[in-house]
Amino acid sequence: MKTNLFLILLLSLSIISVGQNNYQKKFTGQIEKKLSFGESFVYAGNADYNIDNLCEVETNKTMNLIAGNNNALILHNDSLYSSRELNFTEISKNEFLSCKNRYKTNCVLDSGQFISGSGIYVIHDCKEICETYLAERNTDRKMLMPSSYDAGILKMLLSSSCDQLLVCSSYDGPDYSNYYEHRAEIFLFNVSTGIGLKGITPALNYYTNEWSINNLIWVDENTIALELYNGTRTGNGENLKFRYFKSDLNAK
Repeated sequence: MKTNLFLILLLSLSIISVGQNNYQKKFTGQIEKKLSFGESFVYAGNADYNIDNLCEVETNKTMNLIAGNNNALILHNDSLYSSRELNFTEISKNEFLSCKNRYKTNCVLDSGQFISGSGIYVIHDCKEICETYLAERNTDRKMLMPSSYDAGILKMLLSSSCDQLLVCSSYDGPDYSNYYEHRAEIFLFNVSTGIGLKGITPALNYYTNEWSINNLIWVDENTIALELYNGTRTGNGENLKFRYFKSDLNAK
């Protein structure tokens, strides 16, 4: 009887050991895949974020996954945003282009168009669907930027003061209802630097079924301007007739 119990114990330990080895091999392969420059992961940031740092961050992520830590990914549901019905005022194309040309930030942006030195960088992951994350450099924590569409977000843009972050997504055609609940969506986050992802907090969301977004720009800290269309994008989009609007976000 004791011999049988001993054999069962040995067999169980062998199975656990094999399982752990296979699990570790799986995540090792994932790390190597992410480090391949030809893969869909793009790590954006300044030059001091070198390959050694990346290896360290990815190793920490792997160990947390093996240990069963589930707090690495931050998701925000709609209840955390203030839903708004934005009031749009039509403007000319020249006024929109003027706003676009005047746009600049008071902070230095890294290659991922986020605040340099903030300890946060941008990850784009396009496999079956496209996803964009903000990630902390020295931890395994990352925040998924909201988008309802398989193509992912259209634009992510900091305000001039770098205290607010706009995220917008859109679908190209009037048949959106066959695939999605809305045709376009806009999200606003408040941004505080120095405290990592805790400083990125939801402010407002806006959904529409009327049109698609081609471009979006900040006018000032409370106002955005948009290039919109309600036709279907085909080819290079020359068939589209754009209209231009601005709206006061009044988020703060």
